[in-house]
Formats: sequence, structure tokens, C-alpha cells
Amino acid sequence: MKNTPKRKQRNKPGVVLFTAVAVMLMLSILLTATVSFVSVNRTKTNDNYKSKQAYLTASSTLESFINQIQTDTAPTNDPTAKAQQKKAIDNLKKLASANSGKGTTTNVSYNGSNGKSDNIGTTKITVAQEGTSAKYIVVTCETTYLGKTEKVAAHISTHPVPKPAEYTNTIELVGNGGAGYDNLNVIGDMAGINNTTGKIYRFTNNTSIYGSYLMYGSLEVSTQPLIMLKPSLVDEKQGSTVTISENLDVSNEFHINSTMARADGYNYVNIGQKLSTSNHMDVGSSGFDVDLFCCEANIGGNDYTQYGNFYVYKGAGAYNGDATFGANGQTINGSLYVEGDLNVTKSLKVTGSVYVTGTITGKDKIVCTASNIHEGAVLSKAGRDAKPQIPVSADAYVYYPEDFFMSNDTNVTTISDKYQAFYDGSNTKTFNTFASDWTNVDYTLTELIDLTGTGAKTPVTSRYKLRITSSCTWASDLSFNDYGNGSRILVDVSDSSGDIVIRLQNGLNLGAEWSPVIVVRNRSTIIDTTTGDRKYNCYFVSDSGSAITLNGIDSVTGKSQHSGSSACNYSFKGLKVFDYDTYVRMFDSSVLNNTKGNPGLPQSGFVLNPTSVDVAGSYRPKNSSIIFLFGENTTLNATDQSFFQGSFYSPQAIVNIATSGLGGLVVTDSAGGKMTVQCCAVGVVIANSFGNANTAFYVYTKPSTTSVMQNAKGGKDDYAYGYELDRYDHY
Repeated sequence: MKNTPKRKQRNKPGVVLFTAVAVMLMLSILLTATVSFVSVNRTKTNDNYKSKQAYLTASSTLESFINQIQTDTAPTNDPTAKAQQKKAIDNLKKLASANSGKGTTTNVSYNGSNGKSDNIGTTKITVAQEGTSAKYIVVTCETTYLGKTEKVAAHISTHPVPKPAEYTNTIELVGNGGAGYDNLNVIGDMAGINNTTGKIYRFTNNTSIYGSYLMYGSLEVSTQPLIMLKPSLVDEKQGSTVTISENLDVSNEFHINSTMARADGYNYVNIGQKLSTSNHMDVGSSGFDVDLFCCEANIGGNDYTQYGNFYVYKGAGAYNGDATFGANGQTINGSLYVEGDLNVTKSLKVTGSVYVTGTITGKDKIVCTASNIHEGAVLSKAGRDAKPQIPVSADAYVYYPEDFFMSNDTNVTTISDKYQAFYDGSNTKTFNTFASDWTNVDYTLTELIDLTGTGAKTPVTSRYKLRITSSCTWASDLSFNDYGNGSRILVDVSDSSGDIVIRLQNGLNLGAEWSPVIVVRNRSTIIDTTTGDRKYNCYFVSDSGSAITLNGIDSVTGKSQHSGSSACNYSFKGLKVFDYDTYVRMFDSSVLNNTKGNPGLPQSGFVLNPTSVDVAGSYRPKNSSIIFLFGENTTLNATDQSFFQGSFYSPQAIVNIATSGLGGLVVTDSAGGKMTVQCCAVGVVIANSFGNANTAFYVYTKPSTTSVMQNAKGGKDDYAYGYELDRYDHY
């Protein structure tokens, strides 16, 4: 038996033999445990094709089997679909455990054009246990074609796993304290998910969010912030929303606009308590309505303009659904709904209708067709007029970096052995260890890469001062003369390396004279069949120690508990971390051929696409395989044009990326619109507390679905009945 990741091409003549099998075979095998005989037309083949066609038929039938399992066990929240999902896996295990674990074999015959059975070929499909448990299954397809036999197998493990984590926010705050943002710019969604009451967030100095915003607490706005509702970067079919669980207080110019026409389910602002304005607020624009919901409104100062409907509904406690409109210049290009009393002290223009359940004071100041003003109205609160729900809480994090560092549960983590090796003395390697090996110094890499997206590959050469090929510690032991001044360091992830875990030595402090450039190349060949993500990842982890104790899952919160995590502090100036596939497209040969120096601006013509659809002329990175895991009480300070392409999972740590980032990055949206930004990070940032400075952008990209972050959160006791494809074999 041998592992053979390399596949033969599927566009050869013998492929016709498996077509009918591929279309119908596995749905019946999984859900009814039966296989139908299939017919295909007889194909004339030369003898030198016999072995190849036998292989093509066997391997393609096997892949159809695996693809159908993948379809039938795809994660879902629908109860009916989940029941079918469990049934599919149970039936698969039943097939495997039959005959004392030797499994179930089904013959698939290929008939001639006359409908009668000919001896053209036969495929045997066997589903059997691998070992003593039906948790581990091997599916074998053995095809005999005109006397030639080929056999292939897929090894899979079935197990219920927690619902995979979904990361939809570019920046997500987990802490129970408020925060202030100065010139923060987010492409994608942003959230403050801790539902502790009384928190206050503040937006100042042109803070902008190009996506959705969800926060538990109150928002205070000054100095011209903008929320531009855009299609979701997770699913382009979905729109965007603004949800604030408590109060919104606008003291100086706030704009909430949209790039989409309003539709049910998106383009709304939902305020759980009171809206107060004292100086200029715009909501929506002509042709792009944005509805607004709150439980009390006090519109004052100067200018309130809205395109969309304004709803004031009763809320909990003292919020009676009352509204006061007293601004100098106030227009609602839509309808006004008030469940309490309406008080109008200055001219209010309403282009639609006014519906008030209570009484209206100042009716003469409402500029609206008289017949469209309804006092004592009954509000339907249905369809478009239904108030969106504010979720009681966000999807909670169950596991923390400490669990990934120390747990022995392979359903939780894949990196604990490599992390603990730093502390038991079995891994003493540092960056300097690789610098002592001449094969890793002044390393040149040439690779054929499809730079244009057309399939045509061209050789691309990039050079590095140092190459890292396995887990190690980033310590303060490198020579500045050799590795200062912006040295390029390649982290090379492969099948032989597995996950590469890089421990950041506590206290690592690198000034601007170092400004390292880290490039992570991932060429592991084991691919997740659902997402296309590579099995192995690169982790930068905090030096949190080995005294961590995992105290189990809290019975009330459903969250993992831990203690003994050491505090860490890191400071970097000018640190840049790139994914290799982005790096070689972002910069031209004059940059790639240097082993030192600031890479500078991206080359002309490079366009980054963070959306979920392909956009002509742009590059859409795959889910990021670069993961930063920072334990409790860790603090990261990154300044002086630092840039990170990767995801931070630091729910009990402080992440301060106070930097102007990478200049001149062109970013596109799904419609092909372009914006040039100063970019601090491409990924997701999850932190207890987050700090920023300067006018810089954070751009959304999902973390790899094969990383340990997939296990971090999910519905309590919510399981997906899935499987993991361990490997393919060709006998």
C-alpha cells in the first residue's frame, strides 16, 4: 500500500465508464444502503488504455462516493437536514460493521448497448471497518476492465463534532469593557459580542465600517464616522445591518448609507433603546433605503435626513415608544411609525405616512399629506414593519488558546504536542538554529505560479535571508548584522513539517531597525474536499507556559475554564507577515529578488479581493492558514507600518495594531469597485481589547477551516454528524 496524492487526469476516454455511477450511486448507498446496477455504452479501447481506464473508473467512482458523503453530511442548522445527516452517517457505519467488520461489498456491472451484460468491466465497492470500530472506515473501489484490475481506497473517520465555527467579523471584541476608535476603518463586519450591559463604544475622526456592525452596549458618535452597508463578505447574497443593543448618541455628524437597494432582511439600523442626535445624522440615500428602529427617539440639533422608514416601538422598562423631533431641518423620505406619543417641535417633512398609536403634539409642524397622518393607529409590526430581534447573545467561544496549547483531545486541538515540546525540552530549536544550517540561509525559491488566473503558469523567483521548516521559538538570538534591516524570512509548511508552531519568546521586542518580513508558504498536499483548505497551518503562539491547567467545561456557561496561563508582552515595529501566494503577486521581481529591506508599495495592477466571489482582474486569497494564538493576559503592540495577513484568536488578550500599515493597497468589492487604502491587517482580529491609531484599514479574510480556530466556538451541544477524509490510497 502506498500513499499517492498525485492524481491521473480525468479527461481521458475511460471516464465514460463511471458517468452514470457518479450521478446516482452514493445517495442510494448512504440513505437506503442499496446500489443499483448501471448501464453505459460499450467503449472500444486499445489494450494500452486498459489499466488506465480501470484506474479512472475506480478512482472516479470512489470520488463520487466521497463527494456524496460530503454533501449528505455538510454542516447545517436545519433540524430536518441534521436528522438526515445523522441517518447518512449511521447507514454508512452499518455498511462497514456488517460481516463482523469485513463490511459490505456491492458489484457494479457495465452493460453493452443492447442492454445485456457484457464482460467489459466490473467495479466492486466495499465499505468496511478499519480496525475494530466503525468510527474508522475504508472504502475500496476495485475495477476490472478487459482483464486489467486497479484498486483505490479512501480512509475516513466518522464522528460527531461541535458545529464548526463561523468567522464573519473583521474585528470582534470579546471583552466586557467599552472602547474608543480613532480613524478605524473596517472592510467587512465588526462586532462587540460581550453582552455585558452599560458598555460604551466611541467612534471619532472618520472611523468607517464597510459592512455590518453588531454591538452589545451603547455607541457614542462624534467627528464624521461612516457605516457603509455592503453585501456580506461571507455570502454576497446577504445584505448588511447595524445592531446596537442599548443607546446611540450622535453629537457630530454620523452617516449610515448603503450600496444596496433595500430588501427584507437587511438595510436597517436596530437600536435596542434610545436614539439621540444633536448634530447631523444621515440614514440611507435616494434609491438605497435604510430603515431605522428604536424604542425612544430624541432628534435635535441640526439636520436629520433619512431615506427609509423610521420606527419607534415600545421596549423593556421605561422605553414607551415615544419620539421627539426638534432638529433644524429634518426629513424622512419614507414613513414614520410611533407606538407611543409623538412630539414635533420643528418642521418635520415626511414623504410617506405617519402612524402614531398615542397622541401627536405639534401636528401642524408635520409636512405631510393630511390624510396620511394617523393618530390612534394600530401598528401591524409585520413584514417590513416588524422590529428585528437583537440576539440575546452572540455565538459563544467555548475553547480558548490555552485549550489548543494543552488539551489532549484531538477533537479540540492538533498542536498541543508541538506546543508542549517547547517546555519539556524536546524542541529547543530557535530561528537561530536554522540560521546555523547553510541550506536555509540566503534561500532562493523558484516556482511555477498562475499569476493571471488563466491557468497559464510562469516561473516566479523569490529570495529569503532565512528559511524555517519546522516548529521552533522566535527568540532574541539572531544576529542583527545578518538579520536586521527588513530580512525576509520564509516559513515553509509542507506535508513533512505538518503544522508549524512558532512560539514567540516572552518579551520579544524588535525595533524599527529590525522590521522583519515573514512570508508563510503552505504547500501541504492534503486538501479539505469541502473548502479547498490545506490540512496544515502555521501558528504563531504566545509563550504562555506549561503550568496551564484545564479545569473542564463550565456547566452554566458551556465554556472551557483554565488557569495558570503566563502573561506575555510583545512589541514589534515594522513587522510584516504575508501569505506567500499573496506576496508573490503583490510585489514585482525587483522586490522578490531582495532578501532585505522594506517591500514598499504593492505593484501597480495588484487588486486584493476580500469578497466571496471572483472579480475580474483581482486576486482573491484563500482562507488564511496563518493563525496567531495569544493566551490570557498577552499584549501585542505593533507599530511603524506593521502589517499582518493572518487571523488573530486572542479572546483574553490585548491586540494593539497602532500602525499606518501597508500603503497603496487596492481593494475591490463584488461589483468591481476599487478603493486604495493603508492596510494594517488582512484576516480577522478577535481580542478582549483592541487598539488602533492612524487612518488605516482592516480587511476581512476567513481563517482556514482546517485550523484549530474551527473548534473555538459553536452552539452548546450542537453537533454535526460528519466525517474526516484521512487519505486516499492507490494499490
